[in-house]
Amino acid sequence: MASTRHAVVVGAGIVGICTAVELRRLGLRVTVLDRLEPGQGCSFGNAGILAAHAVVPIGLPGAGRQLPRMLFDAENPLALRWGSLPRTLPWLARMRRESTPARVHEIADAMKALYRNTLELHQALAQEAGVPELIRPTPGLYVHRDAAGIDLEHGLAWRLRRERGAHVEVLEGAALREAEPALSAEYTRGVRMGPMGCTVNPLRLVQAYAALLVRMGGQVQRASASHLQPQTPGAGHGDGLTVHTSAGPVQADVAVVAAGAWSAELLKPLGLSLPLIAERGYHVTFADPGIRLNHVVTEIEAHFACTSMEMGLRVAGTEELGDADDAPRWQRAQVLQRQARRLFPSARLELASRWMGPRPGL
Repeated sequence: MASTRHAVVVGAGIVGICTAVELRRLGLRVTVLDRLEPGQGCSFGNAGILAAHAVVPIGLPGAGRQLPRMLFDAENPLALRWGSLPRTLPWLARMRRESTPARVHEIADAMKALYRNTLELHQALAQEAGVPELIRPTPGLYVHRDAAGIDLEHGLAWRLRRERGAHVEVLEGAALREAEPALSAEYTRGVRMGPMGCTVNPLRLVQAYAALLVRMGGQVQRASASHLQPQTPGAGHGDGLTVHTSAGPVQADVAVVAAGAWSAELLKPLGLSLPLIAERGYHVTFADPGIRLNHVVTEIEAHFACTSMEMGLRVAGTEELGDADDAPRWQRAQVLQRQARRLFPSARLELASRWMGPRPGL
C-alpha cells in the first residue's frame, strides 16, 4: 500500500535522484528539488568512474606536509585558494588529525561499504531506466611517469585496495603498450585494477534515472532550497519539517539533503555542523580525439583520470579546496590539457571544452 508520507530530496544530482528512486520503491510520495535540471550540477562533469575499490581517503599519513606546495605550486594536484583559507585551514587541521594509520583503515572500510556494489547496482538501474549502454564494465589502468613510483609492496594506498578485494595486475613494457596503445612510451609500468566500470555519459545517465523516477510517480521540481525548518511541536503538523524554496514552502515528513558542497548551509538551521568543504574539480573534454581507451586511465602523480565517453575523451581531476561559489580558476583546466597531451601524444586534442564543479568533501 502506498504511504502518505512525503519525502523531499534536495538535490537532483546522481545521489539525490538515486535516493529518490529508492524512496519511491518504498512507497513514499517523493519530490526532488533543485535550482538546476537533473544532472546539470556537479554530476554533469565527473569522470564517470564506478569504482568498487575507491577506498583511499584524501588524508593519508603525512598529508600535512603538502601544505606549502598546495599554496604555491599551481600544478600541484591538491591546491588551496588564498581567499578561502579561513575555511580550509580548520578543515585541513581536522583532516590531519584523522590521518593516523588506524583511522585511515577505518575510513577505508567505510568507503568500501559504500562503493563495493556500485557497478552492479548501476547496471541494474540503467537497465530499468532503459539505458543499459551507458554503463560499461571497464578496468582501471594506473600509470606513473616514474616506474618506481608504483610500489605495490610498500605503498599504503595499494595495500588499502588489495586488503579490500581489489584485483591488481602489473603491466610492463610491451604488455602495457598492448593494453593501451595510445599511451605515451614515456610510461613503462602500470597497474590494471578491478572490479570497476564507468558511465559513458554522466549527464544522460542522471536524466534517464530522473525520467524513471517520474514514471514511478515521483516529482522533480525546479526550485532553489534556502533552508530547512523543523515543524513546531503542537502546531497540528506532527513530526516533520518545512523546506523553504524559491517557489514557496514545501512540507515534508522526511527530507534528504543531497545538495553537494552546499549541503552544510542548508543544515545549519537544524543545529547540524558538518566538516564539509568544496573539493573543486575540473575537466577538459576533447571532441573527436582520434583514440578510444580500453581502460579508465589514471595518472597517479598528477591525480587525474581519463575516460572515453560519448562526447569524446574526458580528462578530469585535481582537488582545489575552497568555497563552492568561488569563480573557476581556469589555469587548473589548462594544466589538465597539457598533461593529457603528454599522456596521449597521438591524440587530437584541439576541440576542447572545459568545466569546473565543486564536489562535496568530508
